[in-house]
Amino acid sequence: MPTSHFQAAALVAAPLYPDAVAWSDENFVAVAAGHIVTILNPALLDGPRGLITLPPSKPFEIGVVEREDLLSGCLLPICLSHDTRLSIRSISWSNLGLAPNSGCLLAVCTTEGRVKLYRQPFSEFCAEWIEVADITDLFLDYLLQINFGESDPEGLPESEHSDDLMTSTRVQGCKGRLAGSSGKMTLRRQPSLCLLEQDASGVVSPLCAKQVVMNTELVSFPCTLFKKGSSVEVLNQNGKERIWISGTVKRVDGPKVHVLFPGKQAQWVEYKSDPNNVNGSSGINGETLLQDCLVPEIRLSMDVGHFPEQLFLAECSDLKEILSIGQAVEAWTHDRRVLNGLESSPSIALNRAQWKSLIHVANPSDGCHVTLDAPCVRLAPFWNGELKSWQVTVIKIKTEDLELFEAVDTNSKLLKEKNKRLSFPEPTGRSNKKRRNGGSPLLITAEQYFSRIVMLSSTVVAWSPIFQLSPNNTCDLNNWSGNCSVLAVGAKSGKISFWRILGPECYSIEQGMASINAMLVGLLEAHNAWITAISWGIIESRAKPSAVLVTGCSDGSVRIWLAEIEGLLRSSEVHHSQFSLLNEIIPTCVPISVLSLNTPSKSQDRLLLAVGKGSGSLEIWICDVTCCDFQAAGSYEVHSQAVTGLAWAFDGCCLYSCSQDNSFRGWIMHDKSLHEMPIPSNSLGCSSSSDLPDAFDSCFGLATSPGNTALAMVRGFDKELLNPMYQARSQKAAVEFFWIGGQQLELSLDRNLGFDIEACSWFSKKELALWEANILWSLKTYDNIDKPLVAWDVIAALLALKQFSEDYVEQILVKWISSWFRSSYLGSFIDEILLHAPRYLSMIHSRQLHLLNIICRHVILSEIKSDLLDNGREKLVSSESGQHEQSSLWIGLLISSERELRERLVAFSLAAVLSEKRSSKSATAAGRYWLPLGMAQMEQWIAVNSDCVQDQIKLLASKVKVLDNRLSHLYDAEERCTFCSASVPFESPEVAYCNGETCSDGTDRHHKLERCAITMQLCPTTTLWFCACCKRRTSKLAPVTLFSLPNSHLDPKSLKKSDAFRAPLKPLCPFCGILLQRLQPRFLLSASPV
Repeated sequence: MPTSHFQAAALVAAPLYPDAVAWSDENFVAVAAGHIVTILNPALLDGPRGLITLPPSKPFEIGVVEREDLLSGCLLPICLSHDTRLSIRSISWSNLGLAPNSGCLLAVCTTEGRVKLYRQPFSEFCAEWIEVADITDLFLDYLLQINFGESDPEGLPESEHSDDLMTSTRVQGCKGRLAGSSGKMTLRRQPSLCLLEQDASGVVSPLCAKQVVMNTELVSFPCTLFKKGSSVEVLNQNGKERIWISGTVKRVDGPKVHVLFPGKQAQWVEYKSDPNNVNGSSGINGETLLQDCLVPEIRLSMDVGHFPEQLFLAECSDLKEILSIGQAVEAWTHDRRVLNGLESSPSIALNRAQWKSLIHVANPSDGCHVTLDAPCVRLAPFWNGELKSWQVTVIKIKTEDLELFEAVDTNSKLLKEKNKRLSFPEPTGRSNKKRRNGGSPLLITAEQYFSRIVMLSSTVVAWSPIFQLSPNNTCDLNNWSGNCSVLAVGAKSGKISFWRILGPECYSIEQGMASINAMLVGLLEAHNAWITAISWGIIESRAKPSAVLVTGCSDGSVRIWLAEIEGLLRSSEVHHSQFSLLNEIIPTCVPISVLSLNTPSKSQDRLLLAVGKGSGSLEIWICDVTCCDFQAAGSYEVHSQAVTGLAWAFDGCCLYSCSQDNSFRGWIMHDKSLHEMPIPSNSLGCSSSSDLPDAFDSCFGLATSPGNTALAMVRGFDKELLNPMYQARSQKAAVEFFWIGGQQLELSLDRNLGFDIEACSWFSKKELALWEANILWSLKTYDNIDKPLVAWDVIAALLALKQFSEDYVEQILVKWISSWFRSSYLGSFIDEILLHAPRYLSMIHSRQLHLLNIICRHVILSEIKSDLLDNGREKLVSSESGQHEQSSLWIGLLISSERELRERLVAFSLAAVLSEKRSSKSATAAGRYWLPLGMAQMEQWIAVNSDCVQDQIKLLASKVKVLDNRLSHLYDAEERCTFCSASVPFESPEVAYCNGETCSDGTDRHHKLERCAITMQLCPTTTLWFCACCKRRTSKLAPVTLFSLPNSHLDPKSLKKSDAFRAPLKPLCPFCGILLQRLQPRFLLSASPV
């Protein structure tokens, strides 16, 4: 156990379940404690926090059971459960790019079985995080549509067309369709039907003493409900046949709706209608004249109004008023069709020879008759132009008990004929379902209730890594941000539901922007008992990249699943999971508590799986995916109670585990086996440690930082050891942070230090060597451009080490810089390397330049204010030259690095303009091509710096200048002050000063204005993106390809060929590469990437 943490924070609630802490790519730490999720910024633990408080939810509306069934075998555990406390069972962070501001989403699973998604309140200015999707409600909508996979609601056999209807159902990121409609329901009529039967003695009496009551209601579906993700239907004309094709709204632009169809085709549909039309029929081709009225060709999916089976069980005079020959109806065959009775009268025949009702409908396209089940037909919806709504007539049948019936003489021939028509055999195996009087919930059996509740009771959530496919390889994703992830939700039933979450089409920090698009894409029967743990991984070495899913169960089984990423992203059939079973670990009777999967970058065909069990044992499995070879690396009895946390670090070289017995251990992998290794005991000093009592009694999870130099662990307090007056009331648990950057990763340490550094009073030579090796490894990991540039832990470790030895930190960083230059300056002095480094920056990857700027600003030059670095560099260099020569070298390196990045930005923008003139007008008009602004300002910047700008940029600028007349929309040479309307000359790409105005006292007043970091134009007064590192602001975003340029040489033709200017726009700083954000007040939580 480490001797001390370097910082800690108290929690007001205690965690109860494993994996109670998670570290996000934004550098947020979420802790699930009791009924509260606390979100912390590890860079400012004593500062503001974010909260997610979960009030009790309403029970699932899945039906009710008889009181005597409550003590049945399946429901007895539920009835005997007295734990009414609402707690957080599982949490999981998504990767960056899924939230509207390009941040992370947090998935939360509660003990009630509900799963919800939350985002940071970046525009609401509050501490409570914002709910963006209720996954459980969406799943319930889907299960209701398929009736939980059971027979129809009345216990009758399913129709032959139910599969066709089921496969066309798509669950989108919106509430249920009925809940979303705002139309009123109007009662029309209530004819009464009396069902009769004849006993053995020939006496006719009421069947089951029931009275059948029929009524009709109108349900309205306003067209104002169109939004992204809505399920809609579009009218298609095929001769006389009119077909409504189901699709999904991808975008709404005024009166136009962009619809994606199941065949992966899309089209724009324009919504127009005649406001004077009140009762129009279905329309065709946008504005179709039917009955002298115009109706729209698009509507919301309206899965209501199906004829009930009992509709034709009796004769009633009022029935003919509802259903008559020639009436327009809609019938479902293999597609949804509208069969208009005005052109060809449909014949409605009642077949009572069998208990199942049939309807004969005439097809207007060929005049043929089709026999369909009653639930496959409904009255044709009609358009109400006054309400701008589609309205559906719903026929409902209710049965009521009859208080008194008298025996009837059987000599009546009429009653005997009625009896022959009304009596029907009771189907075998029919469940005892019925609706109670007054519209009360559906009465179901105990077995049905148990089956439904375990389907909806979620137990664990886990986000997949980001799956990236180029827009050219996807379907109708031209405006897609390029980010997609799958949320796996495990349930008590042993099934896992998969929810595909796409990143927003465009990122914004304005209030009330795009909602989350969640789609159910698969169900997997993974186990036969509770799912207790899920872990994801990616294998990129295969011909097609694949996703690996590991699932753990309460019965002790662990299964490994494999799916191709492309198939997973394209999947739309819920009941056909893309995952196939790769292997199953021999189960034991001990429940699985936690799982941790690692795919080492140095061997991507290899999987490292750590399995923690409820008994305290730990198992390690090694898998070779190429040959599906699974080997057990050992089983270790390392804890006395349940393992509650597992985390791999340093690319699978190290494993950390914690347990409910309050133990915390570190391990290293060597020769395919685990070896315990002491955890670094030196804390590098306590930066902001709270005064917490040493009274811990349990651990409930741990998580490593993005750079693998720090670790967070949540622990609970022993109430008996706390002061009941002051501590026990406010301190239930704590989250602690430990340094692991000095972790030994080998059994024997035999390495030479890169520089001859003497051991100090706080560190030995061995510790210094370990810190140096691990920090260099962490910096090297950021060469992967898919890894978010969140380096807070590395920066914090370097700053902590700097307090003990500045020379040691400089030597580590210079060694990292010299690795860029191959072998040119290896072994040279620090001054020599820093002096010659600027001349090699044009050959360095943009990601390395971004990280260099961050380190220069926040480590080496951390004492210098940011505004001095940005606005007074030349004066700063001259003032520092007499103080410290090496500081001047670092400042010069920072200036050269930022100048190199600015030149790449300008060259990239000029290349985009030159490529745009060769692009198709349709691509530009559709917004799929990035057109930079601020060409006039960039040309002025090139003219001011012509002595040091590369010749390539001058050549590109000369070519663009020829196109000035055709690119007037990209030029805004004359700029005005937003405060006094005075002209603003271009003097600097960072700031500007207007020419000012003369005050009444005769003095001139000049306003200081900021310029956009992307376009160099004056920033507008609207909300701006903010960089937490260099403090720059921007109003425009750039394509993600700008941040992954390998060097300064840019070829417009090759960039266009690679679709560099069609890449998604990302809110990244062009000089630091970190995620931009909306500047928050100091009293609100904000991320600190550095």
